[in-house]
Amino acid sequence: MKKKSTNRRRNKKMERTIVLVVAICFFVLVFVFYKLVLSQTTDTQAIYGDRLDGIEEVKISKTKKEEIANSIKEVGNNKNVKVTIQGKIINVMITINDDVTRDSAKGLADKVLEKLSEDEKRFYDIQVFIKKDVEDAQLPIIGYHHPKKNGFSWTLDR
Repeated sequence: MKKKSTNRRRNKKMERTIVLVVAICFFVLVFVFYKLVLSQTTDTQAIYGDRLDGIEEVKISKTKKEEIANSIKEVGNNKNVKVTIQGKIINVMITINDDVTRDSAKGLADKVLEKLSEDEKRFYDIQVFIKKDVEDAQLPIIGYHHPKKNGFSWTLDR
């Protein structure tokens, strides 16, 4: 008779152990599912992570963007200028007149740097896109200013 009662106790212990292991596995799977799937869709943190730390100290205002655009428009050899900021990148899109050469258009990029403070130049990447409305073999070109460099790097000459 003792064997039957000890077998029952072992079976109950085994059942409890199995239930406990299954429950722990279930909770781990739910946690992993939540972290991988649900947290990405409900996360309010920016996609930039911590790369934008300190941007408040060198924030580019709307008036500063207008100053940049106006300084380029003052040169008079362009049709349209648009300045946008995405994260730490300042994008300047310039549509130049049909009679402007590529080399003189590159000078417009310096107007952007003139309007920015040294702190802003050291914090932001600056991209200048220059194009024409008509087809040109030498355009469009893109100039890039790295925060740790002095001048612009341009796309390869065509």
